[in-house]
Amino acid sequence: MNRSPKDTTSWESAEPWYEGCVGEKGHYYHQSIILPSALRLLGISPRSTGALLDLGCGQGVLARHLPETVDYVGVDSSPSLIRNADKQTPGKRRQFITSDVTQPLKLHKTDFDWVTFILCLQNMQDAKAALAHSAKYLKQDGQFLIVLNHPCFRIPRQSSWGVDENAQLQYRRMNIYMSSLKIPIQTHPGRGEKSSTTYSFHHPLSDYIKWIKEAGCIVDTIEEWCSDKQSEGGRARMENRARKEFPLFLALLCRKK
Repeated sequence: MNRSPKDTTSWESAEPWYEGCVGEKGHYYHQSIILPSALRLLGISPRSTGALLDLGCGQGVLARHLPETVDYVGVDSSPSLIRNADKQTPGKRRQFITSDVTQPLKLHKTDFDWVTFILCLQNMQDAKAALAHSAKYLKQDGQFLIVLNHPCFRIPRQSSWGVDENAQLQYRRMNIYMSSLKIPIQTHPGRGEKSSTTYSFHHPLSDYIKWIKEAGCIVDTIEEWCSDKQSEGGRARMENRARKEFPLFLALLCRKK
């Protein structure tokens, strides 16, 4: 999400599609898994106070799930997403800024209690720089949460489902893992010229851990979140079993040393 509008990796052209997918409250997994789990990991309750910096914030879904007592700053490089975020998120303690988080941010506050990257770091070409810059705005012992499409099991164009008919098992096929990749994503593959292209950047988990350490943070907790959906029909048993074994999302809760 966090790209300059002039950059080929911009999410600005994909804004109508993304707004339709996510909307005001977030898509299904935002509401059922990602946001409740993120707030739990960060220890944010309805009575919490503090300040949160949300990087690659898109249209500000996280802001609308926070208690009003938490000060919120959301940053994204897409002007259209930021305009939507500002429009959909009233409140004196909600601020949205258009900026590239892989570059130094013009923020006076450098003691946020929490910094978050919610399903956006894999869309940034320079994730290492994004992590390095963002840690500068986190207070000592502040918490840093990264939520990713699981890099071990969900690589666009390089991972897929398969079925072993003899064993009656659904399995996950991985074509590649250790190599870093820039993968084009068509937002409307059936619309021809009306389709826009965004990018997903794959990195192995070891790269993320190294960059977190170089940013002056340590990983306190790793969680892997599976789908809670249920299939019906003749293959429901194997599909439901596979969902429980191959997580959709990876969460890294970090702390600034």
